Amino acid sequence: MGTAFSKRMQGVGTRLLSKYGSTVTLVRKGQKTWDPVLGEYVWGPDVVLPLKAVPVPVNAGLVNGTTIQAGDMMVKADYSVVPKMDDKVRFSGEQWSVVAIEKKMVNDDVVAYFIQVRK
Repeated sequence: MGTAFSKRMQGVGTRLLSKYGSTVTLVRKGQKTWDPVLGEYVWGPDVVLPLKAVPVPVNAGLVNGTTIQAGDMMVKADYSVVPKMDDKVRFSGEQWSVVAIEKKMVNDDVVAYFIQVRK
């Protein structure tokens, strides 16, 4: 159950990311819809969502060559947008694939997401 403290922590995380982070772009695949002219399902346009976040390199000591590889980045994002594994993250002019998502919780409330991304 969410508490006043955990709600305050959500606000603290968002304020810090807004002040010291940047806005990265979360690219979510469009929805599949039936096209009666083509007689098949087609993908709609991608949905682009702004995300308050700070991308940082993964600590070199954590690289194991399988789940964490050299060059991976960790995007530390606020709780306002729930990331999905099939999303893409765009920052610094490049698009990255999501390889892992870790929720950071206080009590039962998500206060941040740590999104591991790879080129």
